[in-house]
Amino acid sequence: MKLYYYDENGYYSAMSEAFLDPLETELQGKEVWLIPPHATTIEPPSSADGHIIKFNGKTWELEKMPDPEPEPELTLEELKAQKLKLVDAWTADKITGGFTSRCTGSPVRYDSDRDTQNTVSSDLNTIYLSPEKFNENFPNGYPMRGYPENANIKQVYFLTKEQLLQWNVDLGLHRGTCKQNGWIKQAEVNAAQSKEELDAIILD
Repeated sequence: MKLYYYDENGYYSAMSEAFLDPLETELQGKEVWLIPPHATTIEPPSSADGHIIKFNGKTWELEKMPDPEPEPELTLEELKAQKLKLVDAWTADKITGGFTSRCTGSPVRYDSDRDTQNTVSSDLNTIYLSPEKFNENFPNGYPMRGYPENANIKQVYFLTKEQLLQWNVDLGLHRGTCKQNGWIKQAEVNAAQSKEELDAIILD
């Protein structure tokens, strides 16, 4: 025999197998099952799509699920705060998403992720402080991978000291341009007067 449990408000919660009451079964000469509080042997409906199953003390009823509470509508200032976070992330992605330099004489798209920036920055400090170590550490040139123009496979370029310095200048200009574009987007967000104006600010 199966038992069907419900909570203190009558709502269905679980099912389990029932156990015989050995003492009462022996005394009455028939099977007597242990039925705890908040349980019944009456089987609930097998399907309750869109409804909650509730026991009324005699039978199971289907109670329509309440409609979910609507999400509170954000104020314009809250929407602006959300958009500004997106602008910050967009700006950061632009900075670390690669840049083009002509330090070798032709346009090449190089990585500009944080690791690349930190590694080159450290090596440049060595160049400035101990120029002779550049040739000692990089006799064939400073290795840098990048995509040649109209190519999708990286190549390794061995940059001279002068080319590496120009690479760093181009990276700095790239970062500055990205930040300026981010500031422009921030100004557009702050100037927006409605949700529609915010939605019209596209982060390509």
